[in-house]
Amino acid sequence: MWNKIMEYTLVFKTMAGLFFSAGIIIYVVFGFMLGVREISFEMVVQIFFLSIFVTCLQYIFWNEDSKVKLSAVSKLLIQYFLLGAVLFVMSQLFDWFVIGTKAFYNMLILFHVIYLGGIFGFSIYFKVLGMRFNQKMMQYQERKQRH
Repeated sequence: MWNKIMEYTLVFKTMAGLFFSAGIIIYVVFGFMLGVREISFEMVVQIFFLSIFVTCLQYIFWNEDSKVKLSAVSKLLIQYFLLGAVLFVMSQLFDWFVIGTKAFYNMLILFHVIYLGGIFGFSIYFKVLGMRFNQKMMQYQERKQRH
């Protein structure tokens, strides 16, 4: 049991770090384009907690041991609405922008572009690279079990 907890912790930490890094990079790139020249500590903390939330969504919907038995399209739509709602609430709670302004519409477009880009990126990974990796991992596990 301890090994399973450690395995989940390692995977969770890796995924959260990946999402956190992506969040920081997205903020820096698009913030720079919008005229922001620095990142506040509060924004780093907000991105940190957002990355933990996204990692939890990843575990709930896409983990191999997931109890959620829905089609991929259903999972993507539920995740899309949950993430959109959380981002909207956070944006109003932390005054990221005012509804109806140019910044609001820019962020709305940005959310859709990044979400669709993420879906496209993951689909390419799983179709092209993921299958090769999965096959090698299965061969490795078979060899490991024999010895």
